[in-house]
Amino acid sequence: MTKPESPAHQPEFAATAVEVADTVVPSPAESPSGAAHPVGADEPAHEPISIVSVSDSESYLKWATQLLSTLPDVEAHVYLLDNPILPTDEQIANAVAETAWEGHDIPVVPRSELGAVLSRHRPDIVLGAATGPIVAQLFLTASALDPRPALVSGLPGMGLPASGKGMNYRRLMDAFLAHSFTEVGEYRAVSAMRRVPAEILLGRLPMLRSESVPQPPSPRELSTAPRSLVFAPQAKVPAAAEDREAIITALAEFADRHPESWAIVKMRSRPGEHETHHEQHSYFDIIASLKAQGVPGAERVEIGYGPLTAFLTPGAALVTVSSTAALESIDRSIPTLLISDFGFDRELLNEVYADSGAEGTLADVAAGRIGFPNRAWLAENYFHDDDGSLRRSLGLLALRARTRQLPDRRRSIWKQKRMLMRAEVRTFTPTPVIRVYRRIRYGR
Repeated sequence: MTKPESPAHQPEFAATAVEVADTVVPSPAESPSGAAHPVGADEPAHEPISIVSVSDSESYLKWATQLLSTLPDVEAHVYLLDNPILPTDEQIANAVAETAWEGHDIPVVPRSELGAVLSRHRPDIVLGAATGPIVAQLFLTASALDPRPALVSGLPGMGLPASGKGMNYRRLMDAFLAHSFTEVGEYRAVSAMRRVPAEILLGRLPMLRSESVPQPPSPRELSTAPRSLVFAPQAKVPAAAEDREAIITALAEFADRHPESWAIVKMRSRPGEHETHHEQHSYFDIIASLKAQGVPGAERVEIGYGPLTAFLTPGAALVTVSSTAALESIDRSIPTLLISDFGFDRELLNEVYADSGAEGTLADVAAGRIGFPNRAWLAENYFHDDDGSLRRSLGLLALRARTRQLPDRRRSIWKQKRMLMRAEVRTFTPTPVIRVYRRIRYGR
């Protein structure tokens, strides 16, 4: 199916959040464009910040443009780096929907031109909104600028469990953006363990628009089967084909038991398009197989594309294993279920949802029994009040960059280069050779 009509009312970003101009790849003769965006009379005055953001995939681009759209008095330029998971035009349009970049071109630059882009803009902050190896390359390039900009990174959604490998790739950063009190604690621990000297800043996930803890759906909404049951899949979890088939079978049973409703698998990409993570056991194939087998209700399991917000309408409910889509659904007070049949652990990326109050089985999915998290979990995980501290922290980093007060990262630069060189060697060296090398060096 095509995406449904957008609801009459959708949350909006602050109109004065960010200045955006159609950014083009600068040539040596060009100068940065744009003037400071006016700040409303009811907004706090800030020293303007210049930010260049670089992304490599649809999910990171979505996060970057949403984040930058929420920050007051910022001049921002957003780029995509040419790479194997580069999003298509449709994915880009969906990623920037409802942000300050909607309707603007997002330029794509090769890695060889990153230095030229950064040199022409001379930003206060470089936002590494990309996967770890790309951020490592970006920050190495940005570190060569004089004065060097502040280097900031983060993850495009729920960042648990905290990854030491991810922090290693971001070793040169000055700050990492976490999105909940739980995340701040975990990333501080990983940062200390890996000796990555970065500040861990607390901000709200930019796609969340509620001002505080969202209100639960009414008892009637929670006791009534939804008109549309939206499943938000992920590329990595669950990994087993039989688990994925069990999810689609439950959706088909829901559609069969509730002829007035329908089930939708809300895809982030079309067949052949790339996402941040590679997917095995495609849901496209599973749905087609169940329909060919004549499984009851399978013919009423539809595939949807477009911004998630277009599916989170009154009468809808959302189910997932661990997707950040659950947070967007909760944010809009929509019934939300985290599938418990496969467990809650670090491998499934859903450990944080355990004991949230929103857990449910595939039998609940088939019956249309969809719940909602409890208030205590919401306050601790992603739905804290936004007090503006993130913008103030970024402003301080920008000031330190302008006044050359950022720490010397030369020792870390060499360590980062060695790490990337080893990664490149592993990419092109046959596995048996690597095993022999490890046995010789490490005695294993």
